[in-house]
Amino acid sequence: MESAGVDNFLKTEWRKLLLLLCMCLIYFFSYFQRIAVPGICFDELQRDFKASAAAITALGSIFLYVYGLAQFFIGMAADRFGGRRTLLFGASILVCASILFPLSNSLSMLYITRAFLAAGASTIFISLAKEIDTLFNPRHFAIWLGISLFIGYSGGLAGTFPLERVVSHFGWRAAMLGAGVLCLLVLIFTVIVFHKFRVPGTQSVPQTAIYVGSVLRNSLTYPVVVSGAINFSIYFLFQATIGKKMLTDCCAVSSAQAASIIFVMMIFCMGGASLSGLISRLIGNRRKPVILTGVLLTLAATVLLTAALYGRPDYRIIGAGFIMLGIAASPSPIVLTSIKEVNVGPAAATSMGFGNCAAYIVVAIITNLAGVVMDCFRDQACLTSRGIVYPIIAYRLILAGCAVLAVCSAIAACFIRETKGAYFSSS
Repeated sequence: MESAGVDNFLKTEWRKLLLLLCMCLIYFFSYFQRIAVPGICFDELQRDFKASAAAITALGSIFLYVYGLAQFFIGMAADRFGGRRTLLFGASILVCASILFPLSNSLSMLYITRAFLAAGASTIFISLAKEIDTLFNPRHFAIWLGISLFIGYSGGLAGTFPLERVVSHFGWRAAMLGAGVLCLLVLIFTVIVFHKFRVPGTQSVPQTAIYVGSVLRNSLTYPVVVSGAINFSIYFLFQATIGKKMLTDCCAVSSAQAASIIFVMMIFCMGGASLSGLISRLIGNRRKPVILTGVLLTLAATVLLTAALYGRPDYRIIGAGFIMLGIAASPSPIVLTSIKEVNVGPAAATSMGFGNCAAYIVVAIITNLAGVVMDCFRDQACLTSRGIVYPIIAYRLILAGCAVLAVCSAIAACFIRETKGAYFSSS
């Protein structure tokens, strides 16, 4: 009897891991879509559609606005209907839009399909986090979330140097269409696994609206949300939108070399994210020191990058600053864990959705502003065979603004309440 019980336990745990893997693979493609456009394809899109910098950065900001605004409502849906149902619904939209995006022949169609991409992608991470909170021991939430982020961020990694190499050989349309077809195959596999291997899932929460009010009224939520949103948005701006272009414009490095630096930046972020839960666990499940470390590192990185653009910019110094930003963004699992823990347990997805909503709205605003700043110096830009090269002063102004935001993030982080791994509301 005891042996049969052990066998059943192991079978259940194996099924949980398989379910988690499938959800993480969907998240892989969701994150790939976030990073790939416009960052790596900036010059190709600008050249093919004869568009301004603001028009191209808008492809990123449209994604982020839709993604961010949806997060809070997706959190409510995941709490109400369960993470798996919500994820499959969104993944279906993600697949369709991933295939239609590279087939678009006008800028307006790119915007529309990009918006649908964001709508589908917006359901994946929060649903995944909700399922982790249900499938595994809550004490290990930060660790499992870090592992899931590592797999998801691998999609972002694929959207840097590997994508640049594919785009350079086959063009951006073929590269993005191939990614869409692969995502379709993963979705089909996920549906089969979800149907065949069933384990206890999330319980629906009919009183979701009550918990929405609880999250919004909770003053403990806001310092974590503000600090985390600003810190992540600075990293994301350079990792996904203007980092590669800044390197090619300011340091005159090749497209492949610039993409490889962004690739390394992403590796450091992935490694830090996967270890952040373990680090927090080793210091007694304390969240605030990990978050503060990331915030202060972002401030140091923005100051370094701003200083590096005076005189003759050195790609090695800028690369070091980008790596610092990657490490600084790695406490993301701890930020979301802290947001979850300062709220009530049944509102896990709703509270994390609120945090993600704020983060991506801030990213979208900063991305838009960066494009506007670059276009302000369009008269000083040079037109080359590979695209428009913007003057260094445009990037200096963007970085100076990021440094100011990093100071605000550090101030907010000082007011974060330590949870030590327990729901504060129940302690």
